[in-house]
Amino acid sequence: MLFEIITTSLMGGITATAFLKKRGLATNDSGKIQRIFSLSGLNVKDGKDALTTQLIKKKQYEWGWEYKYRIPLGRSFNDYLNKMDILQDGINNRRKLINFADLKELQWDKGIIQQLQELWKRKLTEKKEIELDFDGLLIIRVYDKPLPKRINWNPAFTKPDTWSITVGFTRNGNIIRHDFDKDKHLIIAGATGFGKSAILKLITTLLIAQQPENVELSLIDLKGGSAFHRFKDCKQVKYYSRNPKSAREVLQSVQMNMNESFENVVDKGFEDVKEAKIKKRHFVIIDEAADLSDDKEAMEIITDIARRGRSAGYYLIFCTQYPTTQVIPSQTKRNIIARLCYVVDTDTASRVVLDEGGADKLPDIPGRGIYKNNVKRFVVQSPYISNDEIKSIILPHIIKKEVNNGQNETFTKRGTDSVTFEEI
Repeated sequence: MLFEIITTSLMGGITATAFLKKRGLATNDSGKIQRIFSLSGLNVKDGKDALTTQLIKKKQYEWGWEYKYRIPLGRSFNDYLNKMDILQDGINNRRKLINFADLKELQWDKGIIQQLQELWKRKLTEKKEIELDFDGLLIIRVYDKPLPKRINWNPAFTKPDTWSITVGFTRNGNIIRHDFDKDKHLIIAGATGFGKSAILKLITTLLIAQQPENVELSLIDLKGGSAFHRFKDCKQVKYYSRNPKSAREVLQSVQMNMNESFENVVDKGFEDVKEAKIKKRHFVIIDEAADLSDDKEAMEIITDIARRGRSAGYYLIFCTQYPTTQVIPSQTKRNIIARLCYVVDTDTASRVVLDEGGADKLPDIPGRGIYKNNVKRFVVQSPYISNDEIKSIILPHIIKKEVNNGQNETFTKRGTDSVTFEEI
């Protein structure tokens, strides 16, 4: 009898919810958001008048709701970014909502009571996440389910024979890729332990896996070699350094090679290597660029690569856990449109990397970051690839290298131009 009563009541609830959803009246958070705007001081006083954040449109998706607002004069997108924690906590305040989608997933059998208990418990602890964007209107996306805290690597994420690299997944499941033939360079930043070195290893692995015959790598690992040491014997690695002195020598050699490539491309009347149909690309990947910030010559070469490298097929991945204006000079930054920033400790650090706040508001989850290019901004969860998986992928590309005793250099069997600078 109890089972029949509960089933009848719930089926009635499902019917009512379906009716509301069909009429566009399903529960949403627009009223709560408006109240949060008011209580957190985001509305503007103009004399006796109050200029409010005006709701223009709301739409329901499978993942949740999207709201579009016209912001009042005197407010900026950053004002709302700075209140992101208040918005998210307010939306999650005393949330005890079971909706149609939740009920539809239940198995209507004798175990329904236990299923309902488990659903109720989960809904009490479940947390909505929000995402803010701006395209002339303030966009607030409220996701019913949080972005996974970890996404394991899958070989299906690769795109063979391209320069397009997977950097993360959005909350609605879309794969975000960085195409180095479109956005030639990339700045990566974030506090230690939140995914910067992990994404560097992933990018390096994918470059080797997707373009084994066309990629050349200069790896500068100023954290003692912890990130890149496993790659140093790959045939694609032309230069390798793990101390600031040899790093400058690597950069000098790279600049010399780049100048030759640049002249070859430009003198033949082409704008860049892509137009010239040259398949080779050379990537300069620097982990912990802060250790070079006091080396004027090294920093000038880095700026030169960021400025002229795109034409010559020399691409820069510039990484640091100390994003300051000294570490990321403005001349270098202005030539690198694409940015990937994980958790940082201050709004200032976020602005140095992204030109906006937000990275300081990210949850303390390794791999959670903001990817931004000249088109759009995404909150992403970067996939995690283990060292064992990296080893299995790069193993076919490892070659034996001969050490030139008495000097801090290692030569590959590919020729004298393939010198690796390494502290021995």
